Amino acid sequence: MRTLLTPALCALALGACDQLPGAPEPEAETPPAVEAAEEEVVQVIEAPTPSNEVERKTATIDWNQARMDFASRESNDTGMVEVASGGSPVVPILLPEQSVSVASTGEDALQFRPLADGYFAVQKGEAYDLIVNGTDKLVVRPNGSGAAVDTPLTYEETMTGAQVSFSRYGASYLVEIMCKERETVLDGTCINETDALAEVENLLIAGTR
Repeated sequence: MRTLLTPALCALALGACDQLPGAPEPEAETPPAVEAAEEEVVQVIEAPTPSNEVERKTATIDWNQARMDFASRESNDTGMVEVASGGSPVVPILLPEQSVSVASTGEDALQFRPLADGYFAVQKGEAYDLIVNGTDKLVVRPNGSGAAVDTPLTYEETMTGAQVSFSRYGASYLVEIMCKERETVLDGTCINETDALAEVENLLIAGTR
């Protein structure tokens, strides 16, 4: 005897076959938007992190120009010549207009000391002391050329007075003005920007190679 299956029964039978144990489930497709987001996350993670490290280099000094400026001075003090001939300076030496030697002594004498990367000098004063620093060290950031060029005077107030920075001959200079009395710093009577810049502009080249 033949059993006839109606279309409805056939549909039920096929549905039961699809739900048999062990039958693999169809893989769900990932929407394109989700795939794009995942790729973007991977790119962000794998992107290189820029470096903010700085590199220290030794400046190239324009000794020819320094010698020309030294020779063009109207007068050469004996003390200034002693600084120039007391050794081979690392950078051109800029000092206040006062006789000085490497072995200067005395409370009022301009004190000078050569360093491995430059020099520093201290000029004592009544209201403030003038400290001159010169160095051949450069701080170069990534992708920087590292070329040192002459820069104008930059004035900045400090907790002890003021400071003026600039570059010349390829070297870097910092002139610090240290006020003797704290009260004069607070009320602004120690030194102002005009006088500070004038002090630095009056520096003379006192030593070269």
